[in-house]
Amino acid sequence: MSDRDKANFKMTRNEARVVIAALSDEEMTASNDRGVRLQNVQDHLAAEFDFDEHRGVEKGEMAAGDDSGWLDNDAIFGGNDPDDTERIELSQAEANAVTDALASFELGESHENAGTAANVRERIQNAFES
Repeated sequence: MSDRDKANFKMTRNEARVVIAALSDEEMTASNDRGVRLQNVQDHLAAEFDFDEHRGVEKGEMAAGDDSGWLDNDAIFGGNDPDDTERIELSQAEANAVTDALASFELGESHENAGTAANVRERIQNAFES
C-alpha cells in the first residue's frame, strides 16, 4: 500500500452490511485501540447508510440482518435497495483494520458472504495503491 493518508472507494448498502458484520466479529477479540478503530468504522458506515445500531438480548451480537444486529432505517421506512451506493473515505489505519477484518471473515467457511468481503477488501487495497 502507498503512504496516502486517506482514500475513497464506492460501497453498496449490502457490502456495508457485510463489512459491519466482519468488523463486529473482529471487534470482539481486538485490543482497546484496535477495538475503538473498528467501532469507529462501523459507526461511520452505519451513518453513511442510515443503519441504526441495536443490541438485543444477546449482548454484543452485531450480525447484520437479524434482530440483535443492525437495523436499517431505509428498510423500516421503505427504501431498502441493497445496491444503493455511497462513496466511503477511510484513513490508512482504518483501511488496514477493515482489510484485516475482512480477510479473517473470508476464512470462515460458513460465511456465505465471503465473496463480497473479498471484493470489498480488494477495492479498498486498490484505492490506496492508485
